[in-house]
Amino acid sequence: MGMDRDRTVELIRTGYPWAARLRRGAAAVPTRLLGRRAVVVGGPEGVRRFYDPRLRRRGAFPAPVKLVLFGPGTVHGLDDGEHHLRKALFLGVITPETVADLGERAGREWASRIERWADRDRVVLFDEAVEVLTASVLPWAGVPVDAQELPRLAQQLATVLDGFARPGPAYARAVRARLQVGRWAKGLVRGTRAGRIQPPPGTALHAAAAARDPKGKLLPERVAATTLLNVVRPTVAVAWFVAFAGKALDEHPEWRERIAGGDEAALDAFAQEVRRLYPFVPVLAARARAAQDVLGVPLPRGGLVVLDVHGTDHDPAHWPDPDRFDPTRFLRGAVEPDALVPQGGGDVATGHRCPGEGVTLTMIAVAARALAALPARFPSQDLDYDLSRIPTRPRGGVVLRHPGTMRRWSI
Repeated sequence: MGMDRDRTVELIRTGYPWAARLRRGAAAVPTRLLGRRAVVVGGPEGVRRFYDPRLRRRGAFPAPVKLVLFGPGTVHGLDDGEHHLRKALFLGVITPETVADLGERAGREWASRIERWADRDRVVLFDEAVEVLTASVLPWAGVPVDAQELPRLAQQLATVLDGFARPGPAYARAVRARLQVGRWAKGLVRGTRAGRIQPPPGTALHAAAAARDPKGKLLPERVAATTLLNVVRPTVAVAWFVAFAGKALDEHPEWRERIAGGDEAALDAFAQEVRRLYPFVPVLAARARAAQDVLGVPLPRGGLVVLDVHGTDHDPAHWPDPDRFDPTRFLRGAVEPDALVPQGGGDVATGHRCPGEGVTLTMIAVAARALAALPARFPSQDLDYDLSRIPTRPRGGVVLRHPGTMRRWSI
């Protein structure tokens, strides 16, 4: 596998399978990406190497993706002490207790939303999930929001997520939406610092507005706003997983029955398998602090190390028949942490592993519980998804239809 050919365009065109096709089961292969020498790693060994302190995150993400998806000054591009300080903010906001509270809010929102479906004969699950998750996370984050604003904010946040990695009109829409939600979030930080908005202590808005840099200075407004958005936006991103959860409930009615029957172990396993099988993140990137060997591949200072997230989660060595939906994988005992990395790997407290994994699993589970209890049926539809589209989701967003024999939807 030569290193002379730059594969950036190939990654954009191929999407999720790109890195696994390049690796062909190897832990590391050399290539070129974004005009730099690079090595693509995967599997548990590759995951552990990717989170080695000899690598850094600053300058690793392409600016067009980083600025739209994450924003300026984001924790995803920080290293060492600055990263640990900012990461502590997220860990203080996202605790088992606050995640449980968010789950309860989401449960109430789903119940309320389903009540409002009474006069509709069909709904698009993805669109409903975007609004339910936005309506759940904003008050939880300490953000005062008028009910009339919610649909617009939900749509803007979803537009950022939908277009950040899709060249063309989708990316242009994502840029515009990112500027809109950035201005909105800066206004919240400004209002909080001026005392006009008083979010409860411990909430994301309160923590972001009060956050300081390593020198003790308040974070610049736009960086504090980005910090708030990096709690809100990933929660809304769970709508992609919720759409896939709907697909799985339709295609595997036995799991729908177990969940509807109150089997909590089955529900937890179902949520994990949705995260493993159905993709959101294709790859992650880091840069070499100094020239080094990466699992047998020499890499110069500044070279890229690219983690094959999708391929690791579909590695047949750890996930037999990896493209089959099978939650029993998570009912057979502990899973090797470095074999399951849909939201990154490493240590959540000291490394770059996403602190929101508990939020994602809880939001999937709450939605699946509500959907499994519905009398709704899934009409014949195209539930396939395009692995070259990042982020991908079932075509049509997953349509639910009123059963017809009942006047009300219920859970």
